[in-house]
Amino acid sequence: MNIFQKAKKNQKGFTLVELMVVVVIIGILVAIAIPVYNNTLANAKEKADKANIRTIEGAVAVYITEKGGQPTIEDLVSGGYLKEKPKSPYDATKGYIITFNDGKYTVTREE
Repeated sequence: MNIFQKAKKNQKGFTLVELMVVVVIIGILVAIAIPVYNNTLANAKEKADKANIRTIEGAVAVYITEKGGQPTIEDLVSGGYLKEKPKSPYDATKGYIITFNDGKYTVTREE
């Protein structure tokens, strides 16, 4: 055997086809993972929004029971009913609004 045949036998590595198969498999996995991640993120935002609304509603109920009146979010924070002004999980620059109508109140996200 000459020197080139020995060198060729001892070469180790991946062929172009093997590398392309790995790239295709990674692409398929990413194509599956991105929609799953986006759905999980949307679900988490929705649940966080509902939890914020429930927390604010509870704070409003306690405020009305103790002090009466129609509190704003700022009243709830300054009175110690909320630790801080809740931010929307959809847009951190926006918060929530308390609306009173005929003795009932609703909490909605700012749009």
